[in-house]
Amino acid sequence: MRVPVWYVVLLAIILAQGCGYHLRGQSLDRGADKGGDRTPVAYRVHVIGAAGPLADALRARLVTAGATLSAGRKDADYTLTLHGEEFVRQVASVSPATGKVEEYLIVFNTRISISNADGEALVTLQPIRVSGDYAFDEDAALGKFAEEEIIKEELLEQAAARITERLNTLAQ
Repeated sequence: MRVPVWYVVLLAIILAQGCGYHLRGQSLDRGADKGGDRTPVAYRVHVIGAAGPLADALRARLVTAGATLSAGRKDADYTLTLHGEEFVRQVASVSPATGKVEEYLIVFNTRISISNADGEALVTLQPIRVSGDYAFDEDAALGKFAEEEIIKEELLEQAAARITERLNTLAQ
């Protein structure tokens, strides 16, 4: 007995939906308005040290997750402190034939601290580290530098998502 191809495709889609698989970029903190079964967590957060590119991504992510950005510690349920941020580019692989770089690894590092409204430290200097890599070609260097910038933006979004998930866990 032959099974039609579309039966197999339909079964694969149903299994992927049923196992909890989500496409890249989708968060687990879906609100009821987006078809999720969890409502966003509502809390007020004051962000300190928010002057770099991570701060912009983090503010947008927090608001999307249901948080309210507070102007001061007195009005906040949580105070989030960002302790620096840095991108590091490392050589990931080298061609054995030519000795030239074939692949780079981009690593984004930051550390966070979170305290509650009473000033009690809940998280102290927790490292947040995300990374991505790309193939490098000298003949297409300009395109590769643009690709590196895109990867950096994605890493900032991933770091912001991790920080937001950490706050959401504390707020539940």
